[in-house]
Amino acid sequence: MEKETLAFERKEDYKGYNVKAWYLKEPNDGLALIEIYKNGELLREFKFLAYKIWNIAAHFEDIVEGELKDSDSGYQMAAWDGISGATIILPNEPAE
Repeated sequence: MEKETLAFERKEDYKGYNVKAWYLKEPNDGLALIEIYKNGELLREFKFLAYKIWNIAAHFEDIVEGELKDSDSGYQMAAWDGISGATIILPNEPAE
């Protein structure tokens, strides 16, 4: 696994946490590298689907709040596919 390009970096700390996302050189299986920092030190490093890395940015505060509670709930929000477990309500009659 070799880093190619920095996709994004959060410049401002949130409660001492920060994040960087890297696109990887081929072969990368469609994955990117996520680095989570706490007080400037690397806390977590993991591969994540490259097309979903912006979910990490969007849910970063959720991720941090989860880390503070020893929960992976923020990571789950970022990884959610938008369909699984969703409730779909269909009308009984077709609309006219």
